[in-house]
Amino acid sequence: MPPTTKTLSPAELAKLEHAFATDPASEAYKPLAEAYLGMGRFMEAMVVCKKGVKAHPQMPDPRVLLARVYAEQGKDKKAVEELNGALQVAPSDKLALRLMGTLQLRNGEPDAGKASLLKAFEADPADAETQEAMQKAGVPVPRPAAPEPPPPPPVQVAQPSGVPHSPHTPGNGVGSASAQHGSSPRLQPVPHHAQPPPQPRPSRPRQQARSQARRSYADEAVEEESISELSEVSDPGYRKRKKSKSGSSKAVFILLIFAVPVAAAAYYGVGQWKARQVKEANGKLREATDKIKADTYAGYQQGIELADQALTIDGSADTNRLARGLLAYAYTVRWGEHQRDESNREAAEKHLREGIEGKEASAYLRAADALFKYYSGKNDEALSTIEEWIKGAEAEKKQVGLYYLTRGIIQMNSGDLEAAKESLDKAQSITPDDPRVFVALGNLHRRRGSDMQALTAFNNALKYTRNSHPDGLLGTAKLILDQGDPAAGYITAAKYLKTLLEMEPPPSPRQLAQAHFVKALLVSRLSTDLTLYTDKDFVKKLETETGVSSDAGKARSEIQKEENEGLALDRNNPELSMLRGRRLAYENRLDDAAAEIRKAIEMNNSASHFHVELAKVLMRKEGGEPAAEEALKKALALVPGSPKLLAMLGQAQYRQRKFDDARATLEKAVSDSKTRNPEARYLLGKILRDEKKDYARAAELFDKAAQEYFQDPTQSAASYDELGQTWELKGDKDKARTSYEKALNADKDYPMAYCHYARFLSRLGDAKEKDKAKALAAEFLKQAPRDPCAEDMKSLSGG
Repeated sequence: MPPTTKTLSPAELAKLEHAFATDPASEAYKPLAEAYLGMGRFMEAMVVCKKGVKAHPQMPDPRVLLARVYAEQGKDKKAVEELNGALQVAPSDKLALRLMGTLQLRNGEPDAGKASLLKAFEADPADAETQEAMQKAGVPVPRPAAPEPPPPPPVQVAQPSGVPHSPHTPGNGVGSASAQHGSSPRLQPVPHHAQPPPQPRPSRPRQQARSQARRSYADEAVEEESISELSEVSDPGYRKRKKSKSGSSKAVFILLIFAVPVAAAAYYGVGQWKARQVKEANGKLREATDKIKADTYAGYQQGIELADQALTIDGSADTNRLARGLLAYAYTVRWGEHQRDESNREAAEKHLREGIEGKEASAYLRAADALFKYYSGKNDEALSTIEEWIKGAEAEKKQVGLYYLTRGIIQMNSGDLEAAKESLDKAQSITPDDPRVFVALGNLHRRRGSDMQALTAFNNALKYTRNSHPDGLLGTAKLILDQGDPAAGYITAAKYLKTLLEMEPPPSPRQLAQAHFVKALLVSRLSTDLTLYTDKDFVKKLETETGVSSDAGKARSEIQKEENEGLALDRNNPELSMLRGRRLAYENRLDDAAAEIRKAIEMNNSASHFHVELAKVLMRKEGGEPAAEEALKKALALVPGSPKLLAMLGQAQYRQRKFDDARATLEKAVSDSKTRNPEARYLLGKILRDEKKDYARAAELFDKAAQEYFQDPTQSAASYDELGQTWELKGDKDKARTSYEKALNADKDYPMAYCHYARFLSRLGDAKEKDKAKALAAEFLKQAPRDPCAEDMKSLSGG
C-alpha cells in the first residue's frame, strides 16, 4: 500500500515534476515515483527512486519506494535488500516494517513476517493499513492495557462545632483548626447546604450542536417535579390552611402522594425513550453519510437503507431534513451514474419534491437537485441551480465542498474543462479525502491530456478506499491504455480490471459493462503488441499475468465475448460505443471507428467529448479535416470558448491551409495567458513565423509552448527547435544557439534538433564549430537515417 502523503493540488504536482527535471535532488522524486509505479512504468520509477536514495541517503522513504517498485515486479530479494537499508537509518519506520513483514510472509518466513508486522503496529497502533495486513496474516492485534481504576472519592471530614476553618486549608476540614487543637475529627455526612455546588460537565461538540428542540424530555420532568416541591415554601398561608383541612383533603393528599410520582416517572420514561430514539436515528444518519461518501454502488444502496431506518425510528423535523437530503442524493447518483431505471428516478424525484416543498436546508438535497436536472438533460438549468447555492454560501462566508464538486462534474461533462478544473480544485481543497472528488479530477485531467495529474488523482481515490473504488480502478486502466506503449502497464491494467469484475459486493451494471469493454480494448492492443516485443521473457510475463495471447483468432474471440457481456449489462450506454470506437481506431479501422462514435453522439448529442473523439478519428483519415472541423464546431456550440477545442479546430483549419481562419481561432485559444495551451501556442507560432513573418511574436509563443510542454520532453524539444529556427531567421545567432542547446537538453532523442543545429553551425563558417557540427550530424544519422535531412547530414559528417 502506498504511504500516506500530503494530498497535492495539480499545480503543486506540476511544480514538483518540473522541479525534479531541473533538480533531481529535490523532494519531487516521491510523487513522480508514485506516479510511474501506478502506471506500471517500473524502469522510470526505479531510476527516480535511485536518484532519491542518492540525494537522501539518511532517509528511509526513497528506499521504501524502491522496494515497492521491486516488489511489484516480483523481485522480492532486491526489495528486502532496500528495506534492510531503510531500517538501518530508521529502525522503527512503519512503512518499511509493514512491507518487510508482507514480503517475509510471502516468501515462507512466517515468524519473521509476523514479528515485523508487530513492530510496525508498535510504531503506530492506529495505522489502519498495518492492522489490515495483520488481519490478513492472522496476526492478532495486541489489546491495549486496561486503564487504571479511578481513585475513590475523597472522604468528607466534618468540622467540630464552634471551630472555624483555617484560612490556609480547604473547606472540607482536612488539616483544619480542629486538627491543630488536637480534637479528633469524626466522619459524618456533610449537610446538603454545606456541599460545594455541582460543577457542570463539559459538553461535547455534538451536544453543543444539537438544537434546543432536542432537549431531553427527562430534564423537563425533573423541572416540573422541583416546582411542585417548592410550592409549600412559597405560599405564606399554607400552614394555616393545612390545619383546617378536612378528612377529604387528607385523602386527596394521600392520593397525590402516589399519583404525582407515578405521573412524573411515566413522563420521565417517555422522555428517555424519545431521547434514545433521537440518538439511534442520528447514529443511522451518520452511518448513511459515511456509506454515501464512499461513492460506490453498494454504498449508495446501504446509505438509502440506513436513512430509511432513521426516518422509521424518529420522525422529527431534523431527522426528516437530513434523511431526505441523503435519500435524494443517493437515488439521483444511482439513477444518473449507475443504473438508469425508473425506480431510482421516481424515488429521487419524490424526495426532491418533498424536500424542496418543505424548504429544507440540506446540502445533499441541493446538490441532488442540480444533478437530477443535469441527468434529465437540463444542463443550463442544472448549472444555474448549483451556482445560486454557491453564491449564497459564499455570501455567508461558507465553503461547501459538495457544491463545488457538483458544479465541477456538471461543467466537466458539459465540456467546460477549464471551469471544471477550478471547481474541482476548490472541492478538493475543502474535502481533501473525498474519493468522489479525486475520481472526478482524474477523469478531468485525462480529458485535458494531463496524464500524470490524472494518475495521481486516481491513485488518491484508491488510497482513501483501500484500492477498492471501482471508478478509480477503471479510470487508471483507461489511462494506461491511452499510452502509446503501455508495456508493463498492461499488467497493472489487467489486474485492476480483474479486481473490479470480481469485486464483492459487485459494482454497478454500468461500471461492470465499461470494465468489459476496457478489457476488450486491452486484449486488442496487447495481442498486437505481443508480436512486436523482442524480449521473450517479457512477452511470457505479459501473457502469464494478463491472460492475453498473441494468437489473433483467440484475441478476436475474447474481444467479442467481453463486449457482448458488457452490452448485456448496459446496452443503451453511449460510453460503450465510445470505447468500441477507440478500440477500432487503435486497430486502424477508422471508418468503423467514426461510425461507432457517431452512434454514441446519436444517443447523447450534448456530450462534447464525443464530438472531440470523432474529430480525432477524422483527423487521422486522409481528407478527413473538413468533417473534423464540422465536428469540432458542434462541440464548441456546446462549450463556447473552450481553449482545448479551439486549439483542435485551429489545427483542422491549418491542415486545410485556411491560415487566416486558423490564426483567428488560435488567437482566441491563447487569449487567456494564464491558461495552459501549448498546442495552440506552437501552431500559432508557426503561422505567424512562416505566413506573417512576425518573428518576435512567434518566438514568444514558441518559448512559452516549450515551457508548458515540460511534461512532454519530445514536444518541448520540438518547440525549442522551432524557436532556434525563428531566431536564425531574425538574425540573432546567440539566441538561436541557446535555443538549439535547450532542445537537445529537453530530449536527446529528438533527431530534428540535431539536423537544424548542425546546419546552423555549418553556416557560421567558423572552423571551431566544424567538429561539433560533424558530431551532431553523425548523431542524427544514428537516430533517423532515412529522414530527408539525412543527405545533408551525410555531407556534414563526412560519411
